[in-house]
Amino acid sequence: MKKLLLLIIVASMSNLGNSQEFFIIKKNTAKRGYVTHSINSGGFIVGINSFGGGYITQIEMPGLGNIMGFQAQRYGRGGQSSIRDMGRGGQCNPTQAGYSDLLGTECAITTVSSSKLVIPSRGCAFYNGDGGYDYTEWENIGADPYKTDGGNTDIDNITESNPAISVTINGKTFGRQQAEVYSNFDYYGEYEDYTTKVGLAIPAIRHYLEYRFVRSSIGPNSGMKQFNEQGLKAAGKWNDSKFLSDISVENPVGVHPGGLDNMNSIILSWSIRNDVATWNPGYRYQQKQNGDWEIKDRQKQFQGKIEQLKLRFIVADSNDENSGNALGFYLPLSYLNEFNVVGIKESDNSEVYVDNRTTSDFYLDGQYRTPSMSWIGFRSELNGLIDRSKLTGQYAGVYEKLRQESILLQGTPAEIKAAFTQLDTYYASLLSASDFEYKNKDDFQLFPNPAEDQINIVLNNTNNNSKISVLNALGALVYSSNEIIGNKISIPTNQIGATGLYFVKVGTLTKKLILK
Repeated sequence: MKKLLLLIIVASMSNLGNSQEFFIIKKNTAKRGYVTHSINSGGFIVGINSFGGGYITQIEMPGLGNIMGFQAQRYGRGGQSSIRDMGRGGQCNPTQAGYSDLLGTECAITTVSSSKLVIPSRGCAFYNGDGGYDYTEWENIGADPYKTDGGNTDIDNITESNPAISVTINGKTFGRQQAEVYSNFDYYGEYEDYTTKVGLAIPAIRHYLEYRFVRSSIGPNSGMKQFNEQGLKAAGKWNDSKFLSDISVENPVGVHPGGLDNMNSIILSWSIRNDVATWNPGYRYQQKQNGDWEIKDRQKQFQGKIEQLKLRFIVADSNDENSGNALGFYLPLSYLNEFNVVGIKESDNSEVYVDNRTTSDFYLDGQYRTPSMSWIGFRSELNGLIDRSKLTGQYAGVYEKLRQESILLQGTPAEIKAAFTQLDTYYASLLSASDFEYKNKDDFQLFPNPAEDQINIVLNNTNNNSKISVLNALGALVYSSNEIIGNKISIPTNQIGATGLYFVKVGTLTKKLILK
C-alpha cells in the first residue's frame, strides 16, 4: 500500500500580499498562469492566482507535477466557481476569476495562517456570455469574443457610449468596459487545510465560497439591466419557465416571484479543469446511496445525481484502489450546504434568516470537456436570489448571499475512501450539535420543493397523530391526512392541485410549497 502522506503545511507566498490594487477586469493575459499564493500539504499543493480572483492554477500531485497547464490556466477555466441565471438563458453569469480567458479580476488575498488563505469580499465580474450574448459595448480594456459585431457594439439595447457609462462602487468610479462588466455581486472565498482539523491521514483542502447580492439591480447603471428580456429574446437566450412564482421556500416570509430584478433558477458550479496531456486518469470510483462502491471507466461526461449516488467521487489512474494517483471530491452534507441562502443585515453583518432553495445537487465528471482538458466538479440548482430592493419591512437593509463548501483530497483511492468516512463522521457531529438546535422537535422536512410528481413529508418525531393539511394560495383546504406510516408520508401532486403556490401545515407549523 502506498505510504500515507503526513501533513506538513508550508505556505508558499509571493510578496504581492494584501495591498494589491483591485481591478474588476484588467488586461493581464500573461499572468493567467501565475501562482501567487499556495498551500503545501505533504507535497500536495493547491495554488491560486490573485490576478484571476484567487482562482486555482496549481494542483501539484507528488510524482506528477502541476496537472493544470496551458489549457486549464485561463481565467474562464482553471479551478473556480460561478453562478448563472437560467431565466436569462445562463448569460447573466457572475464568475470568480474574471470576464474572459484573457481578462482577469485582480484582487487581494490574505494569508490568515500557513494553512488558510482568504479572498476578502470584492466585486465580481459578469462573464462574457460564452459567445451567445454580446452585452459589452466597450472594448477599451480587451476584446469581447464576438467576431462579427462591427467593433464596439452590443445587443442589449442600452446606450453606454454617449455619454460614456460609469458606476461608483465603494467610493471608486469605474468607467466604460469596467462599468459594463461590474456585476451586482461580491465574491468571498476561503481555502483551508482540513487534514489536521478533521484528523485525516491524507491531504484535504476545503474551498468555501460566497456570492453576495449586495448591489440592487434597480440602481442606476446596474449591470444586470444589460441582461434584459428584449436583448436576450433576440439572442434566443430567454426561458420563461425559469421565472418562478415564488423564489423563497421558507424565508423570507411572503411571496417573492421571479423577475428581472432577481436572479432566477440559479445554477451554481464549482470545478477544476486539468490538462489531460499531463494527467488523464481513466477510472471513476463512485458510491451509491446504499453505501456500495463501484469503479467505472470515465466518459466524455458523466452526471452523478444525488438520487442514485452520494456527492463524493474519486478520479484515479488505477482500478486497484491501493495503488496509483487519485483525487477525491467531496460535497459535505453540512448545515452550510443545506441552508445555502442567507439573509444578511448589512449594518452589522448578522444573519437574519437562512433558506434551503436547492432543487437539485449533482456532480459532473467530464474526462474530455475539450479534447485537451477535463472538467470535474459539483453543480447545484436552486430557486434563485431575491434583490435587496424587494426585502422590505422587517427585512429592510438585508441582502442575500449564496454559499457552498467542498473538499478536495489526494491519495490512493483506498485512502480517499477512508477519508470520506471520517469526513462523514465529522460533519454528522456538527449537524447534531448547535447548528440544528433551532430545529423544533415538532418540525418537519418537506421535499422536493418545488415538486412535480410527488412530495415527501418527514416528521422529526414519530407522532402519528399529527394532522397534515395542504392549503392553496387563497387559504382553502385542498388536502388533509392523518395516515402517517412511521414518520413519513408521500403525496402525489395530482391529489393537491395544479401548479402554483401552496402551504403545508403539520400541527402548528406551516411551510410553503411550489408545484411546477
